[in-house]
Amino acid sequence: MDEVLWAAWMYYEQGQKQEFIADQLGISRASVFNLLQKARDERVVNISIDPTRMSQAVLSNRIKDLYSIDTCYVLPLSTSGDPVHDQIGRLGARVLEQLLRPGDTIGVAWGRTVLAMSQHLQNLNLPNVTIAQVTGSSAATFAFSPPLCTSNIAERLNARCVNLHAPGIVSSPDVKKIFMAEPSIRTHFALLSQCTKLLFGVTPIVGRTLLVEGEFMTEEELQSYRDLGAVGFASGYFYDRAGQIVRTEFDNRHITMPLEELRQVPERICVGGGPGKAESIRAMLRAKLATILVTDDRTAMELVSEGG
Repeated sequence: MDEVLWAAWMYYEQGQKQEFIADQLGISRASVFNLLQKARDERVVNISIDPTRMSQAVLSNRIKDLYSIDTCYVLPLSTSGDPVHDQIGRLGARVLEQLLRPGDTIGVAWGRTVLAMSQHLQNLNLPNVTIAQVTGSSAATFAFSPPLCTSNIAERLNARCVNLHAPGIVSSPDVKKIFMAEPSIRTHFALLSQCTKLLFGVTPIVGRTLLVEGEFMTEEELQSYRDLGAVGFASGYFYDRAGQIVRTEFDNRHITMPLEELRQVPERICVGGGPGKAESIRAMLRAKLATILVTDDRTAMELVSEGG
């Protein structure tokens, strides 16, 4: 017999206790626990918690009111040892699954938390959904690849995947103009202008960042933004503590969705949190880049304690 299937059926469908299942299968309780874990890992069972409750808590509502956003989902961090970005990515996946609608066009800006989110999505099948890359790519590392964010999401949702076949940064403004004049690139940006949802993370620009590690930009280029007061980067744009967009000559070489079109996307979902991210998330909310925030309880407390 298939012990994984039998254990899962008795536990989840019949509501039997693990001791009873162990007796029925002639195994130890520890073995039952392992079988149930295997059932989840192999997707014999799919356990889904409605994240809507997490958007109705007092802390969520305080952030919503302070920063004038539509919804905030606050995750109670566990001490399981899983990275914070992975835990937030898991909740972000549940949130996106709830918000998905047939015909959605979802713009995706790459990042570690977004990649984690893509890996935790359940397999769904909504008609005519498109997943499109918002900004050009950086170099891939062993741990991260920008196009994987879009391709993973598209695969899980059985959606059309449209990656942006251009580097994130080019050598000069003239080269950017040449790229933007290419028919395939123009078609891609016309698609982005029709986005119904936007998905992105937040990067503080202190210490080691994926922006430099992924060879998206040099440390000197990043320092030029710090010198102008920038504290974070989200969905292709740098901003300061007041939420004002900070620009340098770097922006003239950056291939990304125009800011005015980004802000017109109806649902803009930011997934981000963890140690050292509260300041950059607070500033991102002041910049009005997100309408929906998915974060952790400790970051949420920092956002509330220092006000909007």
